[in-house]
Amino acid sequence: MSYDYALLADISGRVGGSFYIFDSELFERNYRAFRDSLRQYYSNADVAYSFKANYMPALGRILDDLGGMGEVVSRLEYDIARRHLPPDRVIFNGPVKRAEDVKHCLACGSRLNIDSFNEIEYLEALSESFDHIEVGLRISFSLEGRTSRFGFCSHNGDLEKALKRLQAIGNVTVNGIHSHLSTREKSLALFASRSERMIDLAERISPSRPLASINVGGGFFGEIPPAMRDQFPVDLPSFDDYASTIGRIFQQEYGERGPRLIIEPGISLVGDTMVLVAEVIEIRERQGTRYALLDTSINVVNPTHSTARRCFSIVPRQALSEPGQDHYVLVGNTCMEHDVIDADFVGRVQRGDFIVFPNRGAYSNNYTPPFIMPPAAIVSPHGVIYKERDGVESILATYR
Repeated sequence: MSYDYALLADISGRVGGSFYIFDSELFERNYRAFRDSLRQYYSNADVAYSFKANYMPALGRILDDLGGMGEVVSRLEYDIARRHLPPDRVIFNGPVKRAEDVKHCLACGSRLNIDSFNEIEYLEALSESFDHIEVGLRISFSLEGRTSRFGFCSHNGDLEKALKRLQAIGNVTVNGIHSHLSTREKSLALFASRSERMIDLAERISPSRPLASINVGGGFFGEIPPAMRDQFPVDLPSFDDYASTIGRIFQQEYGERGPRLIIEPGISLVGDTMVLVAEVIEIRERQGTRYALLDTSINVVNPTHSTARRCFSIVPRQALSEPGQDHYVLVGNTCMEHDVIDADFVGRVQRGDFIVFPNRGAYSNNYTPPFIMPPAAIVSPHGVIYKERDGVESILATYR
């Protein structure tokens, strides 16, 4: 995508510095594409967008318009999702739920996946408040030598203990299972194995009746910028590849009358929908090294400390008078010596240029603390503001 310098300069001036550009149409296309593909192979399927990747309100509105689902892992995220989605389209996961969270979720009619014995204690205490309670269980098992610390372990007896305690409550039914194990590979083989294991566990948990839902979680590849693709497998799976792999397994096992299949993509749906735009504030030289100071920081460009190489493009303020390349260290605006965005950039930048970082839709605006500089604004491709740049009042609002 190309960017007009005048438009970027105008937006930067209006919002007070660096900013994100969010493409709502791209998010809608991503969501539709994944859901449509999955339902092509197994009709009783749904896609629950993982709010932790990015919970800006515009995403919730789009999901509601599409009749989509959301997945959350805290009461904060639950309340954000419920601003836009009806309760039966919200899945409440997560390792820390308080008793009041569990009660509220059940009373509203949302899908609750129990993660710990602590949460079973809550159900034991509040069961008399409900005629009947339906919950799902998060289950942990090993795949390719990896396992997850979340949920009930399927091979050390914890799962059986959890089922026995839930059965003893009397009015609690386990109607679904959930699992999530993210890996860097995100391979089709991994999702095939995960799907097969979940189907086996569903039979083990409920041999006499099918569960209402089987949730195989997330951790999918989405669209990767061309400049970053050489760091990943040669043949990156597409949405249709994942849908075909998972959906065919469920179709073969259940036909058209099986449990609802749910997946929980986050990064893959929202990652490529946002870019970060930052101005080059100054070029300075120290002991033969050129430093380009950007109006953003490593906390914003790479808050998750990913080892993937960052890529970006330059929108120049003006055409270069002399062609050529120089070596630069791109540094951030936090006044911290370790705030280095790229230690080995070869090219040409000048004061007033804009640097555009792609694939910043996930774990970006909701993952970046107001450290030294306030969190950036978010705008549409045409400059319509979705979120204002934070300031003193918004940052200090909860302090006393």
